[in-house]
Amino acid sequence: MAKIIQFHQREQPKVWPEAESNGYSNLTRLIAIADTAESLNFFMESIGELERNGYLLEGEAEKLTEQGRARRLEMSKPQVLPKEDASKPGVYSYTPEMGGQKPDCQMEASRSYYGGHWYIDTPLEIKGRGITFLKKYEDSDFCKPGNYRVGWNEYRVTDKAFEKLKTQYSISHECLLD
Repeated sequence: MAKIIQFHQREQPKVWPEAESNGYSNLTRLIAIADTAESLNFFMESIGELERNGYLLEGEAEKLTEQGRARRLEMSKPQVLPKEDASKPGVYSYTPEMGGQKPDCQMEASRSYYGGHWYIDTPLEIKGRGITFLKKYEDSDFCKPGNYRVGWNEYRVTDKAFEKLKTQYSISHECLLD
């Protein structure tokens, strides 16, 4: 009686674009889970050490460096802050570069270039001393079509009129870091 013996097939060695070194495989995973700048810097320094000692294949150091740069940019993004409640009259300032979100207000204000007056965008119609109607926004006023301010009014307002408006309406003001 004959017995059939099965031999396992030998795996073919990987050829270079599919092949990757152990150092590359490990550092790829470590960079992806790095949670502090210090740990990421350590992993980035390890890339150079592994390349000098010949533990990385051709092109792997560049891929790891690019992955590290992308991870550093991702880590540097600010945490998004919750929206401020703008149910009462007043000025609500926010800073987008620091993760601030624009509160839902009745008006949007921006300071003029020389600081002599304010520009107010609002869907409301306002009148009074120191308030000058400039225009009603159209779709052609914006770079991208379908802006939420289409149909809103733009006003130029003096400082005194702005002081009075902020006691009656909720106004959002974007503060940019320059």
